[in-house]
Amino acid sequence: MPTSQQIIRHHGFTLIELVIVLVIVSSLAAMAAPRFTNSDSTLIAQAHRLARDLRHVQAMAMNQGRTLIFNVDSVTSYRVTFSGSTITDPATMQPYSVTLDNSVTLSGIDTEIDSMGRPVVTGSLMATERVFTLSGNSRTAAVTLSPVTGFVAVSP
Repeated sequence: MPTSQQIIRHHGFTLIELVIVLVIVSSLAAMAAPRFTNSDSTLIAQAHRLARDLRHVQAMAMNQGRTLIFNVDSVTSYRVTFSGSTITDPATMQPYSVTLDNSVTLSGIDTEIDSMGRPVVTGSLMATERVFTLSGNSRTAAVTLSPVTGFVAVSP
């Protein structure tokens, strides 16, 4: 038991210490926030989704043993067709049609993927790479489909 002459110390933080910590944390958050804007991450995420979808179409074409067409329907959507009809994605059991989000636009041309997963043009192997460009909020990302191999790459 403390006597009247002993000093009792309380443990905790002072108001000044708490204010300094809050200022430091808010400064760090203010610097980090521009790196995580919704439109930028959405653009990159959608570019990677487009690349995954192209790879998925290649796998489906090989699995099904037929040529599938990756159709760019509009600046905001694409789908996968066979003989003019949208196919059902075996992974989701839904029509294989994708609409882009958050005002992201797509430019590119329809691409055939043969039964060996290779990009072709009217039955012949594609000679040059095919580039799909996604744009949004003054930023762009490119998804490139290589000739012969069908390798898909994303570059922000």
